Amino acid sequence: MVPMMNRAASVLREAWTNPGDGDLKIIASPWSPPPWMKAPGPNDPPNATHARTMLGSASPTCLRGGPKSEYAKSWAEYFAKWLTSYYTLGVPIYAVTIQNEPEFDAPWEACLYTAPIMGTFLEEYLGPTLNKTYPDLKIFIYDHNKNDVDEWARYLLNSSSHPYIDGTAIHWYANSSNRLLDGAVGAPNVHRLMEIVKDFGVEKTHLVWGTEACHCPSTGYAGGSLRISWDRAERYAHDILADMAAGANAWIEWNLLLDAIGGPNHLKNVCDAGLLAVPQRAKGAKGIPSREPWEDLRHPYGPTVGNHRTIEELNAMGMPAKYIEKGVVAQAMHWYVGHISRHVRPGSRAVDALADSSDGPGMTFWPKGELVPGGGVNNLAMSDIALNLWPCEGSTRQQFKLNEAMQLQVFGENWQDIVPTNFCIRNAPDPSFEGVLLGSCNVTLGESAIYEIVPLPGSTGWDRVNIVGTNTEYPRAKSCMRIKELRNNGGSYGPRGGSQIVYGDCDSDKAVWSLNKETGIISSTFFGDEVCLTTGWPFLQVGAFQTPNGSSEKVVVVLNDGGDAANYVLEDDGNVLFAGSIAPHTIQTVLVD
Repeated sequence: MVPMMNRAASVLREAWTNPGDGDLKIIASPWSPPPWMKAPGPNDPPNATHARTMLGSASPTCLRGGPKSEYAKSWAEYFAKWLTSYYTLGVPIYAVTIQNEPEFDAPWEACLYTAPIMGTFLEEYLGPTLNKTYPDLKIFIYDHNKNDVDEWARYLLNSSSHPYIDGTAIHWYANSSNRLLDGAVGAPNVHRLMEIVKDFGVEKTHLVWGTEACHCPSTGYAGGSLRISWDRAERYAHDILADMAAGANAWIEWNLLLDAIGGPNHLKNVCDAGLLAVPQRAKGAKGIPSREPWEDLRHPYGPTVGNHRTIEELNAMGMPAKYIEKGVVAQAMHWYVGHISRHVRPGSRAVDALADSSDGPGMTFWPKGELVPGGGVNNLAMSDIALNLWPCEGSTRQQFKLNEAMQLQVFGENWQDIVPTNFCIRNAPDPSFEGVLLGSCNVTLGESAIYEIVPLPGSTGWDRVNIVGTNTEYPRAKSCMRIKELRNNGGSYGPRGGSQIVYGDCDSDKAVWSLNKETGIISSTFFGDEVCLTTGWPFLQVGAFQTPNGSSEKVVVVLNDGGDAANYVLEDDGNVLFAGSIAPHTIQTVLVD
């Protein structure tokens, strides 16, 4: 690994010659202290003095004796010695996180922390030790899912450990066993984090990095599904653009290179990567088995389908033959990330950009005269997906049905199992993300809202209505579906790019909606220009960046998750640059000078 990291740093310097690009930045994240530094956990023998292994964690922290103990001090010194070893070998460690996933008592190497415990450890030992030895090293807090990042940041930035904090690290995973939610939830909390950073006056120096993202289980190549492989790539691009729009500074894919099934992994946690090693498929390869004995891990797809496809077939699926002949499968995720990382160089910053509604008749995916919405199947029609507001595009992600039970229902398809889905809007906001999500339509479960549509004075039909939840926990006058504006003013997307819905005051302008019975579109003009209720986010997305160290002054990334092509006009500060079109399931990068 050390020669590879040093070679990567060298290649980067050769490829990116602009001084503003800087050097390769490596961030290190510990998963567990050595067992003798850990408190005994639930799987250790009674009366044990310390843990037997690095797997799992005692609660509320794995640190033996707590964050002020001699073992915590030893752990801080271990950090410093580890860094010294790597610096001696020439590896440019730029930053560390205090602990990988501190809220998860994982079956693999782990160490639990609470925010107060992490702050105490940082203040007492880790901060002073690292600051004395390596004052330029950056220290990141948290390093876990977006669910609780705002709470941790608010506590730690307000604690006496704050002088040692240089940034916050976040992961893209959902706190759920449903891996289809990874990269799909938590954007409002990133906006809350950015506002907290501003409240503490450190927005110019505090870094926010997405430090882990990957798809599980196994690989698109192993499963053999082009759709899964492509949907995973689209989710990567969406999450990158959403994080950067909120104000994040970096995004890291967890796996640089894996084998065909997503290993090796000593606990069978096989996942995906943009690049997969298939040495047996290299041109001229002899005597290399398709799977080594140590790769014999369980994964959900059965036989590795990709190994039984010809190079020509894989090439047609977007995995270039020229790399397979060198023993590497480059999946769609690799190319989608490259559309962004190749041009959005260090020093870039997100600027205001939004895929707005069509100026002409009809909408982007619902031209005038068409009878049904476009964009293809809604693959975000699943439980725990948020309801957000975006410019109206006329897609299936913005179509709702008021069913016989008076629930607002969406239909779609699960993109992993390829089965039809239907879910309804819930009757209470999620406590972590503070907005309303989709849930079961089963009336007996009682988790979805049952609505009454109340026309307002002066309305014609349902063009101005309150949408009143009759089974919420609030009084009727406070049970209207209403807009909850994003913090951070929505970042570079602005307030129309992903604001949430909650239940609240029926007299508020935020609770005035238009509900089209025929189209199923629910819209609001609260922000001036119209927005439509959307499952998750729209099919057509855009991100724009000023790129002082790139190959152009500005970079625009256009992403179409939909199954239909979309025409668009690219404008910069009101000036039309060009009219373009983007094919279904495609990403485009536009360089603007």
